[in-house]
Amino acid sequence: MRSMTPKDRLLTALRGGQADHVPISPDISVMVPDRLDGRPFYEIHLDGREHNGWTSATHGEVYVQAVKHFDMDGFYMYGGLREIKPEGAPEFVDETIDVPEGKLVRRTCETPKGTLTDEELYFADEPPWRQVKPIKDLHADFEKMQLWMGLENWQWAGEYVDRDVIGDLGVYLGMIPVFQDWWFHYRHGGFEQCFMDFMMEAPFMERVHEYWMEWALANVRAMVKARPDVIMLGGSSASLSVSSPAIFRQFELPFIQEASKICGAVNIPCHLHICGKSWQLVEMVAEETDLTSMEPLEEPPTGNVDLAEAKRRIGDKLCIKGNINTTEFMLDARPEQVREKCKRAIDAAGEGGGFILSTGDQCGRDTPDENLFAMVEIAKTYGKY
Repeated sequence: MRSMTPKDRLLTALRGGQADHVPISPDISVMVPDRLDGRPFYEIHLDGREHNGWTSATHGEVYVQAVKHFDMDGFYMYGGLREIKPEGAPEFVDETIDVPEGKLVRRTCETPKGTLTDEELYFADEPPWRQVKPIKDLHADFEKMQLWMGLENWQWAGEYVDRDVIGDLGVYLGMIPVFQDWWFHYRHGGFEQCFMDFMMEAPFMERVHEYWMEWALANVRAMVKARPDVIMLGGSSASLSVSSPAIFRQFELPFIQEASKICGAVNIPCHLHICGKSWQLVEMVAEETDLTSMEPLEEPPTGNVDLAEAKRRIGDKLCIKGNINTTEFMLDARPEQVREKCKRAIDAAGEGGGFILSTGDQCGRDTPDENLFAMVEIAKTYGKY
């Protein structure tokens, strides 16, 4: 088989096909690329450049440099569409303060119904952490959030302006969070408070979800028009390590069904990320949605997915991306152990295509480069079709 570009290789697998070799795209996300770059993490993420994605323009470039460094297939999820808001709409204003940990960014948004506040810590050698979130007084602050987000007629720009950053080195993803991710991002109090909302404020949360669904599907339709290579639905907070199948079925499944249908109508792969324990959800979305692919199908101890079983039971419905453990194995294993484990993963799920060799959720900052190089080597040699 002729050699493919990383972009073509990934798209072939994401659509269930067989590429020239098993695609290799470990989840290096934030920590490994920033560590390789060598600058303080806050300098990379607080670059002052206009950017519409979830990190920064500089981090997107740093990620691509890491893709080149490891000679891997890139999953570029750092861009986004610019939202077009009406003139005079409320906006968050940032103030950056030097603190012992690095940089503290305080954000304030003045709305006709009061003020929203947000604080995020940016560290020198760790990813940022949002320590104060806008929605504190549930009912009152959500009304303010709606004024900031808009109530209807949401609009986004018609193109992604940073597509050339990844080019043919990988796929360009338009990304949107699923509901639990979105709620966790803005609701102060952590997972405990989020799940208390679902239990104690059920009718109100149904109205919040209805509002969010309208906004989220409008965003998906705008992304589809801009034609990314893939649309990614981010769902870390929907993991069964913290949540439940019942909550997923109520709040996530309807959105995934609609979003994947929109993507399928124009032949754009629709990809779902849910880390941690996820097997019941894998089966659910394989049977009840038009999703194209899912990651990272984590293995124990952080997850509960067996690759061979997944390939056997849902491999004809979903491309599988995963699932080498990052919290222990990739950090501590020797390269020869990584090679052997990757061979077993390819044996379990690689036959016939529709498989991307990857890790579980994000590789830790101190993951040895040699272990990532070992993954790439095995995909390109042992993973040949």
